[in-house]
Amino acid sequence: MQSEGLAPNTVTAAYILCVCAHLSVMVLCKESHCYLLRRGLESDVLVSNSLMAAYAKCGDIFSSRTVFENMLEKNEVSWNSMISGYGMHGRTDEMFALFENMKESGMKPDHATFIALLSGCSHAGKVNMGWKYFKSMAEDHKLEPRVEHYTCMVDLLGRAGQLKQAYDLIMAMPCVADDRIWGSLLGSCKTHGCEKLAELVANHIFKLDPACIGYRVLLSNIYDGVGKQNEVTRVRSEIKDMGLKKKPGCSWIEVDNKIHTFIASDHSHSRVEEIYAAIDSLTTEMKRAGYNPHHN
Repeated sequence: MQSEGLAPNTVTAAYILCVCAHLSVMVLCKESHCYLLRRGLESDVLVSNSLMAAYAKCGDIFSSRTVFENMLEKNEVSWNSMISGYGMHGRTDEMFALFENMKESGMKPDHATFIALLSGCSHAGKVNMGWKYFKSMAEDHKLEPRVEHYTCMVDLLGRAGQLKQAYDLIMAMPCVADDRIWGSLLGSCKTHGCEKLAELVANHIFKLDPACIGYRVLLSNIYDGVGKQNEVTRVRSEIKDMGLKKKPGCSWIEVDNKIHTFIASDHSHSRVEEIYAAIDSLTTEMKRAGYNPHHN
């Protein structure tokens, strides 16, 4: 683009920063920031918002707050991004304080604000504060909770082991619950080894999407975790009879500017013996520390 004599504008800069955030590459984020300073683009609210989010996702919440404080103009996205950043890093005290500052500044919270707050509460296990913000949406801010807010609350309650409350909340929803919110609760059932509720939740999911193999595999793993091998066999037989096949999970990591891709149960990597030896060693150490592969 630059070789053609075209200068990046604020939209271009925002897209570049989104890529930095997606990749979580701090070096690229800092290099982009330096470029924006040289070009005089940092003062644009769109660019500053993107830069703030990029720093937060790259793990540098201090730089994110510095960008926020230096902004000459802040909009709802600015406040929401900073609140989300604090929640992402488990710094709920700063998140709560910033929310109060937002209201004091005259900026009205929107639906995105409460998604950020509830997500932060979920990651930090702040059940009481989560309920407070959830209830305040309609009572104090005339904002009706959406599916996304219910999903955050179900995730929060599920992480805290309050599975019945999470189920009751879903059943009380004024809108139709989708498979994602039920799936969140099913995942919590696995974490806490609650196969009875898992059966009920799974039935709701299968009514919405009968061919969802991922949740069937999860249900099978829940049964396996509590030693119900007959149920494991039944679920796996259903998967086979329905002709469902699970796509293998894939992950990747960049080391020394080289991309390494890993696929579940794959043995084609040139250093596969070292990889699995490291995994076995880490798994052993985790188990010694109290990790249970069926419930954690």
